[in-house]
Amino acid sequence: MIRGKVARKASSLGVSRAQASLAVSAVVVLGVSPSFVDKSTVSLLFYLMMWVCLAQSFNLFTGLTGYVNFGNVVFYGVGAYATAVAMAYWDASPYLAIILGGAFSAVLALGMSFPTLRLRGAYFAIATLSIQQAVFLLFDNWGYVNTAAGISIPVKFYDPVLQYYTMLVVSAGTVAVFFVVSRSRVGKALRAIRLQEETALSIGINSTLYKTMAFVISGFLAGLGGGTAIWNISFIDPTSGFPGTITLTVISMAMLGGLGTLIGPVVGSLILYLTGYYLILQYPYLHLIIFGAIIMAVVLVLPNGIVGFVRGRARGGSMRNSVLRFRRMGRPEEER
Repeated sequence: MIRGKVARKASSLGVSRAQASLAVSAVVVLGVSPSFVDKSTVSLLFYLMMWVCLAQSFNLFTGLTGYVNFGNVVFYGVGAYATAVAMAYWDASPYLAIILGGAFSAVLALGMSFPTLRLRGAYFAIATLSIQQAVFLLFDNWGYVNTAAGISIPVKFYDPVLQYYTMLVVSAGTVAVFFVVSRSRVGKALRAIRLQEETALSIGINSTLYKTMAFVISGFLAGLGGGTAIWNISFIDPTSGFPGTITLTVISMAMLGGLGTLIGPVVGSLILYLTGYYLILQYPYLHLIIFGAIIMAVVLVLPNGIVGFVRGRARGGSMRNSVLRFRRMGRPEEER
């Protein structure tokens, strides 16, 4: 009955009954899973949801605007640090601390937007990457956050069940926010900017305003994900708070599933995280090489991601066309 009501409501928002039912079913399954699986599986699901949150928050900005943000991990790290400080120093409740983490990340995103969102292409990407390194050095030398020694969250706050359900709410909320934004006036403006920013400007779209809005929302959501994750980990230092691997993994997940789509980052997170988990267990010394080769092969053959490929087939495309495009990539123009 609940799924039926949700499906009817979703149909008025442009979502099919199948999509709405699938979303509700996924939340229900994740909601009851802790009662039927062991602790290791609960932990695996927790971090899977974390990656969904981070990939979808990245997708909300980059997928809609086309601007590749290599500093996404800064929002994760600042949100995590703010949460740890609030719990360890101020004895704040975990929920208040996580909200503060998201708020601090949103404020940082707003500050970053002034110098960076006036840049385009590779210049924007390099600027965000530089900010990531600058923030890492700041926290590595900042006495208030205990420099490189890091911060430990008191054991009294540790509660795996509450942490799991909090991450479920955060990840599901991030997907819902992307859905709402992408179908709003803001989402339409962002897509116009992605397709042709000069044309968007000529018809009166304030590109800086809309990009800033998306950037701040993306930062807030990533901060919530970082805060919830660090509540579970119970420790943070600059190395674990701002690792470049998080940005690269998030970009890979979003691209694999399909940038700019609702379920693309979810699909990409599911495939890459579970594949990486399996490879680490089976090939502990070779998993990064194998993992990288798989990502390169999939991205080259499916440049629009898995969701884009599936949609292409539904419109008459085929895997053969994707392979042919890949084979023509290295040929001179006159041979194509």
